[in-house]
Amino acid sequence: MLLLLLSAVIVCGLGRLLGVMEVKGCHLVVLALVGSLMPSFLLLGYRLLGAQRVFCVRREEVRSYQTFLSVYAEKQANGILPPIFNRELSNEVLEQQGYLRQFILGALLLAVPFFSLALLLVSRGLDSMNPDGLRGLELAGCGIYVYTLGLTIFRIRTAALSAEFVMSAALRALILMVLGYALGFIGFFQPTKGVSASFLYFALGLFPSVGMKALNQRLRQALSPDAPGTEPLSLCYVDGITEQIAERLEELGIFDIQHMARVEPGWLALRTLYPLSRIIDWMDQALLISYLREEILHAREVGIRGAIDLRSIYRQTRHAGASGSSPEEARLLDARGEPSLDVLQELASKSKLSVETLQLIGGVFQRSRLVDLLACLQNGCCLPRKRNVPFAPAGPQEQPEPRAD
Repeated sequence: MLLLLLSAVIVCGLGRLLGVMEVKGCHLVVLALVGSLMPSFLLLGYRLLGAQRVFCVRREEVRSYQTFLSVYAEKQANGILPPIFNRELSNEVLEQQGYLRQFILGALLLAVPFFSLALLLVSRGLDSMNPDGLRGLELAGCGIYVYTLGLTIFRIRTAALSAEFVMSAALRALILMVLGYALGFIGFFQPTKGVSASFLYFALGLFPSVGMKALNQRLRQALSPDAPGTEPLSLCYVDGITEQIAERLEELGIFDIQHMARVEPGWLALRTLYPLSRIIDWMDQALLISYLREEILHAREVGIRGAIDLRSIYRQTRHAGASGSSPEEARLLDARGEPSLDVLQELASKSKLSVETLQLIGGVFQRSRLVDLLACLQNGCCLPRKRNVPFAPAGPQEQPEPRAD
């Protein structure tokens, strides 16, 4: 009903607008104005018709995960879970109450900058507007329109639409259009090396994240540069998180590796509609990256992807060569520990970390309840067998040993 009412208002508004403007080529005008509303209608239509099915699948998965947490707490954790895990998510999250209203509001806001851009294109702006600024606004607006439409298609294909995305897309479009006008007014972009200024204004809208990061870095270097080693780690260090996925996570307040390592996986699965097993794998990687930082690239070269892998290697190396065991037990321990120790030595030779430091980090993961629970979630241990929708583990891995107190 709301969608039909909105359509009627827009059609009436277009008719009145065309009657007032009295311009030639009405078909082109209508095409430009209706095209400006396409992202909003595309987002709103898919949210009303298709997104609920994916959400219902994730909700059943999360309910099975919550049952898993209860069983794990009773069997292996003495009723205590790591603080970030929540066995009872709020009804607002489980039922998506209130999010649809936010989504509709975001769709209406998204129509404002593109509808205004269409009006400027068909009317050639206002007499009081600077011609160079108007050109920058129009080109940057066209670029951000193409970017938003492409990103909308990507979000639909990956079932990652959200009210935060629609509202941020509207604000991003408005900011870049104003920025395009301001840069055009001052003549910021000048033709260089065969690249025209028009292309640079269009590229500013077509690649907003690249342009904004470049401007941000230049300002930070000029005003207050960060101290060495304090720069936040990008989410793109996690294998499987692309720039588009990182943008979706940032909409929920997850800006860096530390946030990803301490997020509630059930809540994140419902808000993003990403599979729960994928989120758990991201958390596992983020925990290790928070210790190794840039050295994670070398760790992957030797087969260590996350905290669970390093914990497994630590378990195999800590008893190798231990005294007080029978010869047969010592031989078995050495046979398991020596290859793992070789892996740590190879990683130490590639990175700036020593073997002792890597073993110390592995010991931290060995004592961590969070890593222990993530390992159980990945391997499907302690699963309730009464559920019709069992939790799907990420893949075959070594079964975790009992946690050492």
